[in-house]
Amino acid sequence: MEEQTKNPTSSDAVPEAEAQGEEVDLSRAASALESLLLVSDSPLSFDRIGQLLGGIRKETVIEVVRGLQAKYPPETSGILVEEVARGVQFRTNPANLEHVRRLFDIKPPRFSRAALETLSIIAYKQPVTRLEIEQIRGVDCAGPLKTLMERRLVKVVGKKDVIGRPFLFGTSREFLEVFGLASLSDLPSMHDIEDFMAAATGVAVPDSPGEVPANSGVSELVASLEAAEHDHPIVLSEPGLPDGVSDDVLSEGASREKNGEPDA
Repeated sequence: MEEQTKNPTSSDAVPEAEAQGEEVDLSRAASALESLLLVSDSPLSFDRIGQLLGGIRKETVIEVVRGLQAKYPPETSGILVEEVARGVQFRTNPANLEHVRRLFDIKPPRFSRAALETLSIIAYKQPVTRLEIEQIRGVDCAGPLKTLMERRLVKVVGKKDVIGRPFLFGTSREFLEVFGLASLSDLPSMHDIEDFMAAATGVAVPDSPGEVPANSGVSELVASLEAAEHDHPIVLSEPGLPDGVSDDVLSEGASREKNGEPDA
C-alpha cells in the first residue's frame, strides 16, 4: 500500500530563516516586535518572540530587543521596553506615573505592613508554608496571606511532604510584573540587604548565613517594597483564591485585618 504524504502543519514544522541560511532583517524584526508588544497584555518570553518572528534564534531575539530598547531611552521616552516576569513588555516610564494616574482617576491599592512583611518572607524563603511564615514573623498571617493571594502576588506552588501536607506558597508571575523584576534572581541579595540595614540604622548586622533577617530585617525589606510600590502600581487581576485553597482557611484572619485589628 502506497504511503500517503503528510502535509506539514504549523505544529509539525516552524519556519526558521536562520536555520535555512537566510539573513534576518533586524530592523524589520524590531518593527514586528514593536507591534507584538503593543497588543500583548502580558510579557512575551524570548522563546515566544522567536516563534512569532518566524523561528529566529534566542541570540537574535535578544539583539532585536536591545535595538528596540535603544529606540525608547528612559531619559526622553514615555514608553520603555523592559524585561519583566521572564519576558519583554512595554511599560510606562515611572517618571510619568502621576500623569498616568490622573488619566484613570484612581488611587493605587495599598497594602498593610503585615501584608508587605509576609510578601517579603515568601519572596526570599519560597516555597514556604504558612506555619513557617508565622514562625518568622511571630504572629498569625492568615489575613495578609489571603490579601496577597487575592491580588495574585502569591500562589500555591505545592504541598510539603510532611504530616498534614500543608500548602507551600510562592510568588507569582504578577509579583515579578508589579515590582519590575525579570526573575527572582533580580531580588536584592542578603548581603545587599545587610548593607542597606547597616547604612540606615548605623548598626552592623550580625552574621547569620542563609537566614532571613529577624523582624528588624523584615522591616527593611518592607521599606524597599513600599518604595518600589510607588514606582510600579499594582496590577489587579481577577479576584478570588486559587483552586485547592479554601476561603475558610484564611477568612478569619482577613476579617481581623479589614477591621483594623491585630493579626495575632
